[in-house]
Amino acid sequence: MDIFELAKNIEKEGKEYYLKLAKESPEPSLAGVFRFLAKEEQLHYDIFTSLQNKEPVSTAAGESSLEARKMFESLSSHFKLPEMFYDYTAAYMRALEMERKSIKMYEDMFAKATTERDKKTLSFLVTEEERHEHLLEHLIEFVNEPNVFLENAEFNHLAED
Repeated sequence: MDIFELAKNIEKEGKEYYLKLAKESPEPSLAGVFRFLAKEEQLHYDIFTSLQNKEPVSTAAGESSLEARKMFESLSSHFKLPEMFYDYTAAYMRALEMERKSIKMYEDMFAKATTERDKKTLSFLVTEEERHEHLLEHLIEFVNEPNVFLENAEFNHLAED
């Protein structure tokens, strides 16, 4: 399997996992966070398809951090912690680990890249996955300690990650 197929499979797996979490989430706003992450993984899949086909690649930074902040603000306005909610922390930790594996793989791919186009694209993808990593870290913190999280100064800087 070539490296692009491997990367596409990882992005596809991530998308499917986020859609599963969205479907299982008891909180509609939280489900929206996972649908957002699934959409991001699809964009990354499309980037790898373009690279594989030697087509132009758009690496314009999206509004992911700003969109993430808006989602947390929506969550904070009406979030109610279901009794069994803490059972979901393990699923969120698995998602975080998936993002970290993607970062590592894309960094390794970057180190082996031979063209500026590939390096620029992989650098962009590393940055995107790092944003997802931060989003998931904030989400895990939020579901474990929602009141403390909302008072934390880091929440106010989510759009700057």
